[in-house]
Amino acid sequence: MVKIRAKLFLLSLVVLIFAINIAYAADSKLLISNVDVKVGSKTLKNLTDSQTISEEARPGLGVEVRVETRNDFTRTQDLDIDDISIEVKIENIDDGDDLKQESRNFDLRADSTAKFNFKFDVPLEVREDTYNIIITAEGSDEDGTRHFAEVKLKLEVDKENHNIIVLEKSLTPSDASCKRENVQLSTTLLNIGTNDEDKVTFQISNYQLGINIEDVFGGLRALPNEPESRFSKVYSFDVPDDADPGSYPLALKVIYDDDRKVTSDSVTLVVSDCAKPLPGITVTDKEEDAEEEVELIIPKVINPPAPQPTTPEGATVTLENPLRSTLFVLGVIAAEVIIVLIAIALVVTLFRRKSQS
Repeated sequence: MVKIRAKLFLLSLVVLIFAINIAYAADSKLLISNVDVKVGSKTLKNLTDSQTISEEARPGLGVEVRVETRNDFTRTQDLDIDDISIEVKIENIDDGDDLKQESRNFDLRADSTAKFNFKFDVPLEVREDTYNIIITAEGSDEDGTRHFAEVKLKLEVDKENHNIIVLEKSLTPSDASCKRENVQLSTTLLNIGTNDEDKVTFQISNYQLGINIEDVFGGLRALPNEPESRFSKVYSFDVPDDADPGSYPLALKVIYDDDRKVTSDSVTLVVSDCAKPLPGITVTDKEEDAEEEVELIIPKVINPPAPQPTTPEGATVTLENPLRSTLFVLGVIAAEVIIVLIAIALVVTLFRRKSQS
């Protein structure tokens, strides 16, 4: 008896909450007044709540949701709704995760509208199914009352039975110049169809460069987000030494569905002249780590010798002590004075003798 009463109480509580939410939503003055959805190149206008979008989406296709919101207060009431945000999400479409976008916050005056666009890409690896698009708008008026609006749409994703795409393609190097051997093409193929492919042929070709590669493999499963749906491999080839400079598109072909379907793609290889290195400069391949050694040469500064007096060829230079040279000169002068005095004395003596005789 107690359990029955508890269950009745919980059920009544759920009903009450549901009724409150309905009344709350009915009283909301923030409206999602219009929704348009563009799938690929086709636009579907004026969609309403719970409507299924008639145009089916495919893997990799763009989906644009255009949302118009409205403040339904009259100009007489004159109440703004502030801090409004709009959120659009596509539930569980990305390997079980949602794709979600949100607008910036904005304000709406009474009896006015605002429009926002939200762009998505359907994942390449997606299951064929119907997915919910949930559009919500939320804000508060000047009195602090919360306003909320919601619209739910359904998006159908349809896939081809047989569909393999070239998911990745990259050349190393993308520009072949001096090194033309062992150019590598990295590729990844992806099965985005609904059927497994037992036999797949992958071709790489360019008749100008003489490239013709064919690879046959099998077991490419139709399992989104699983490794069995992918095939990755690196292919190597040489570019002829006499190939003229230019751009060479490599044709990529995937043949499957018992050779009934072909996916075509391409990647461009650039061939350039090998630049001749300048004297004293060593050129290395891009793949190798280049190390540059720089020798810094500092010139020696030699101070010039002090100028020396020049001596004529054959001359002898005698260096004397200045003191000794002066004494010698004084001695010579003194000797000459003495000699002069002696001579005068002799002359005087001779004149005296002549006078006496």
